[in-house]
Amino acid sequence: MKHFCSLSLAVLSAAVLSACGGGSSEDAGSTTSYATQAAWANLYSAGPHNWALSGTTTYQAAAGGSASYPTTATLSLQAAADATFPANGLNAHVLKNTMSVTVAGSQTTTVTSQYLDANLLYMGSVDSDGYCQVGAQPALPVAYARIGNQGSLASYSVYASCTAGAALLATGTLGWSLESQNGQVYFCMNNQEGYVGGGSYSEKDCVAIDASGAIGSRATITASEVTTDGIGSINLSTN
Repeated sequence: MKHFCSLSLAVLSAAVLSACGGGSSEDAGSTTSYATQAAWANLYSAGPHNWALSGTTTYQAAAGGSASYPTTATLSLQAAADATFPANGLNAHVLKNTMSVTVAGSQTTTVTSQYLDANLLYMGSVDSDGYCQVGAQPALPVAYARIGNQGSLASYSVYASCTAGAALLATGTLGWSLESQNGQVYFCMNNQEGYVGGGSYSEKDCVAIDASGAIGSRATITASEVTTDGIGSINLSTN
């Protein structure tokens, strides 16, 4: 299955792992406030946004042995026409997310539609393979935050499709945090997911912002997956 995450949405697909972290809050004592709710809104309303990233994918097999692969990626976020969220039949804003990842010369592209209600609360998402993430208990980031602050965006369940009776595959939480890396402030979206059959997935996607919440040109993605076969991880940042 493709993994559902906050921004990159399937950067660690099963295909990527078979081919084969997180940010810091170094200035947590800063008193500067940043418009985190505006940053969340700007991901949808102030696009399109495009990033080119590079880094490494690492896989450590449970049976022993490990390997690392050079990895490049492009990420595009763009508002699409409003549409009905297939899981609940409600009209929603749509943020189209296109992610292409190349690991050791093998490319995987995933297109995901994220659905937001009229207040930009997270409703869920559907990727190009039909996997359906259904949100619950949605919340917006606080209007203003300082480095080191964090909060919840939603809990969610992942189903094989958006049709009634589809198999439940995973459950998880989506949150936000405000962090600083090498002097740059980032608005981060944090995904923690547990698979019904065992194993887990985590991801942190961070985009640079200024104090007003405007989205910048820098981004980082760190993710890891734990299964009975082994542990895969990916670390990417803008060039």
